Amino acid sequence: MEESTEKKGKRKIEAGVVIGLVAILINLTTVSIYVYEARIMQTQQEVSAWPYLEWQVVYNQNDGLSVEVSNNGIGPALIKSTKILLEGKVYENMDSMFVGLVGTTKFPHLTGRVENRVLPAGKSIRLLKVTDKIWAEKVNYYMLQKGFGYEVCFESIYGEAWTCTGLEVEESKCK
Repeated sequence: MEESTEKKGKRKIEAGVVIGLVAILINLTTVSIYVYEARIMQTQQEVSAWPYLEWQVVYNQNDGLSVEVSNNGIGPALIKSTKILLEGKVYENMDSMFVGLVGTTKFPHLTGRVENRVLPAGKSIRLLKVTDKIWAEKVNYYMLQKGFGYEVCFESIYGEAWTCTGLEVEESKCK
């Protein structure tokens, strides 16, 4: 009779351990699901504020030449830095680039800066505008010949960073 009592006591302890382990497993599964859902919600929140910058040179004989940076994303872009490139050389601003491009800044044109600005979704900033037909054609020609480039490094409001090199955007770190 003593043996059957000992066996029953062991079974109760084993059943209690099993029930406890199942409860721990259920709790761990529940916590894992909550963590996964929180990650999904965070990703959705970040994507809902995702900027997407593009720039392009637009030239036609009637309207002249312009370069605009546009935010085609759904969130604001925090523009951290830019680089103006011509034949692989970096220029400080558009006017210094014009000296390297056509030898002068003494022609009718408008320039702007985009660095350290916030560009809202769906908006554009004009970087350059040349309305004089002769100068617009000349500047466009030399920009094509000398490989004009422009890099814009920007961040989302969550600190994710990208660099735009025209119509291409890739992840990067802004300086």
